[in-house]
Amino acid sequence: MESSQHSVNLVLLKKLAIIALVMFGFAWALVPMYRVICEATGLNQIAVADAAPMQAGAAGAQIEMTFDSMVQAGLPWRVRPLTSHLKVKTGEFIRVDYEITNASDRRMVGQAVPRYLPAAAGEYVKKLDCFCFKQQSFEPGQTKRFPVVFVVDPKMPRDISTITLAYSIFEVPGQGGL
Repeated sequence: MESSQHSVNLVLLKKLAIIALVMFGFAWALVPMYRVICEATGLNQIAVADAAPMQAGAAGAQIEMTFDSMVQAGLPWRVRPLTSHLKVKTGEFIRVDYEITNASDRRMVGQAVPRYLPAAAGEYVKKLDCFCFKQQSFEPGQTKRFPVVFVVDPKMPRDISTITLAYSIFEVPGQGGL
């Protein structure tokens, strides 16, 4: 009886070891698989390469741009663009500054997520520098200014004459106490 129980346990141990190895292999392969998927679909990439040819005399159509922001409900931050409205030309480099204040009495970390109206305009706004590229840490009461540097691609369809670039700011949970 003990011998049969021992062989059953040995078979179970082998199965569990194989499952653990397969899980480890899958987890190890996720990073390269993610990279391949992102390259194939264009996800999680910053399109900066297209901006360089635009700077030399490629300016074209005039676009009305509005800048806005919103903060996650309950997040004690004040976020505002220092310029709310601009007329820009496609192909020209533009800089707009945003001011963010942590109005709380504790250290907080946040992340900005851009959104565009109309949504189709998003693929034609090429950001070169943006506070949305990484998480931002603020001490209690701290105010910071951040540039957003971008160019509107001259290939943008002519039927898009106005663009709203707005940022939604969210707290990054578990990061404030670092």
